[in-house]
Amino acid sequence: MTLPEAAQLLVAHPGHELLLHGWIDQVKPIVHVLTDGSGHSDGGRLEMTAEFLRACGARPGAIFGALSDREAYAMILEGNTALLLCLVTDLAAEIKRGPKMIVTDAVEGYNPVHDLCRMIAGAAIEFASVDARLYEYAVVERPDSFDPASAEVIAVELDAAAHGRKIDRARGSATRVSDIDSLLSQHGAEAYRHERLRRIADWSRIDIDAPPPRYERFGEQRVAAQRYSSVIRRDDHMVPLRDSLRSAVEKRSCAF
Repeated sequence: MTLPEAAQLLVAHPGHELLLHGWIDQVKPIVHVLTDGSGHSDGGRLEMTAEFLRACGARPGAIFGALSDREAYAMILEGNTALLLCLVTDLAAEIKRGPKMIVTDAVEGYNPVHDLCRMIAGAAIEFASVDARLYEYAVVERPDSFDPASAEVIAVELDAAAHGRKIDRARGSATRVSDIDSLLSQHGAEAYRHERLRRIADWSRIDIDAPPPRYERFGEQRVAAQRYSSVIRRDDHMVPLRDSLRSAVEKRSCAF
């Protein structure tokens, strides 16, 4: 396997980068983090990510904790296209140097901010007019769920030492990233020896015929518990944001 010479990574929340520990250590990409992780811990998650990147020889990108978790969810609920386009243009400005690939959180229907990353990165590639491929990696699904035999999948297999460093760092971060223990329990530490990136052909694809995503059910439960006031819906919120990005890309293309 030959890894690209240049890459960038966009994740929704601090801590996601640990899922690609081995790849980051090898490739040393520029890493963008959409939110500061403030909705899921007592603080310190963004600095945890920055420390990890320093240790690996990677560096933070232009988007690094740009939004609080609350602001990210409000952007989706309010259909704040202006803010979304600011994120796209910030990322586009950084990728104009022409990285070989952009990697984002996979669209899994688990969290709308995770799913939004693909839209932001895909639109940014088009805004920047660069020849870059878009890839996704599993966030809450099994890390080895993408077929390594596929021509569309880059497979990184960690040796014992690299796998040990990854698991040690993850377990050391578990007090600040609540999902780590549950993911290790669900999939097992051995599954995280594998890091797989799957190419995305169409960043704007949303399967509106599929059942409602899991985040709608989670949202309904939290509204019932009076923790949230509104539910983010795929068809009511994510699709219109996608359509706005498509329109912005088309208008930009017509301007040249």
